[in-house]
Amino acid sequence: MSDLIFRAQKAKTLSNDPSLKMSLRLSRCMRAFAGLEISEIPEETWNQLEESIFNVNQILAPYPLKTDEDYQLISEADLQRMLSLLDSASSQAIVAELDRIVSELDDGVQKLPVKAIHETREHRDLMIPRLIEVVGGATSSARKGDVPEGNAHFFAVFLLTEFRAEEAFSTILEAFSLPGELPFDLFGDAVTSTLARVLAQFSSDRPDLVDDLISNRELNQYVRWEAANYYVHLVRDGLICRDEAVRRLQIQLRRAIDSEDEPAIGGLICTLVSFAPEETLEDIQEAYARDLVDRGLVDMGTVEQSVAEGDSRVRKALEWCQTTGIDDTIEELRTWAGFQEEPRRRRVPPPHLSSIIKSDVLTAATAPQGSSRIGRNVPCPCGSGKKYKKCCQSPK
Repeated sequence: MSDLIFRAQKAKTLSNDPSLKMSLRLSRCMRAFAGLEISEIPEETWNQLEESIFNVNQILAPYPLKTDEDYQLISEADLQRMLSLLDSASSQAIVAELDRIVSELDDGVQKLPVKAIHETREHRDLMIPRLIEVVGGATSSARKGDVPEGNAHFFAVFLLTEFRAEEAFSTILEAFSLPGELPFDLFGDAVTSTLARVLAQFSSDRPDLVDDLISNRELNQYVRWEAANYYVHLVRDGLICRDEAVRRLQIQLRRAIDSEDEPAIGGLICTLVSFAPEETLEDIQEAYARDLVDRGLVDMGTVEQSVAEGDSRVRKALEWCQTTGIDDTIEELRTWAGFQEEPRRRRVPPPHLSSIIKSDVLTAATAPQGSSRIGRNVPCPCGSGKKYKKCCQSPK
């Protein structure tokens, strides 16, 4: 990986260091860029840097420089001009390198951009504002009906969560609060596999904010369901007790029943099932009696079984709960179907061996190997040519 950003940062710091003489600043700035190889840097960035260094060398040409002490012979005006050139070149180099990293993240559509992710981590403090900008830009474009083709915004959410970048939360929340299918168009399965974990990390002390998401009928129903699942994380992490979580979810359920908010009711009951919700049983029974629950999502028998299991059910739910936040973006996404290499095709054995064929042999040709998820926006593994969300994932 290029170390241009580190060198440029060092040069900027030196060029503006008032504790050093200008002559010493200049010599050290020049040394910061010494030894860079063009193979390490995009050509456009190199050309900009080379032009600045060339202009500096033009100013230096009349001066007989053999040692660092000779830089003291340079006039103050020339020193100021050269330091200004190097400071500007450093800024341009940093911006260009950050843009390159974002571009490589954006290209990570069918392959995980591991190198770019590592570089983002290397330059965490510089990259956080750029990643926030990327998510905000994608949100704005999607709102106008122009969903970005690349994946920089997708990786940005994972990395900002990994970095615990509190300043990014409002931008992330705005993106997931887009209407209709737009959150899925931008983030695919991250909506249902990651959002509750993001909310639990950034809003652990703001349940009222999450309650507003649950009750907001303008949001995608899966976003609202993930907001409800936030409470499982809070209980598992010891931030609130089980009874408080059930109390808050029951308030939401009661409101949803009274307003016949069917999309919210199913998700709330699914979350309550994690808590063996005996105290909410009457409300849940009323929801079923009024035909406000999709029984294909969760039936009354499941609710009653949860209540019967009591504390053991709660313990199981908390054990199954995924980790809060994102610890490692690469490990998190490594097994996602959208980032798998082309699956290895396997032939069905000849007919006379059909009696010993196992079911997994027949499905191996279409199911991405080593994958635990199929992204909604990737080609459907059935071979139809449609996106998964429009084919086998969609309700029949």
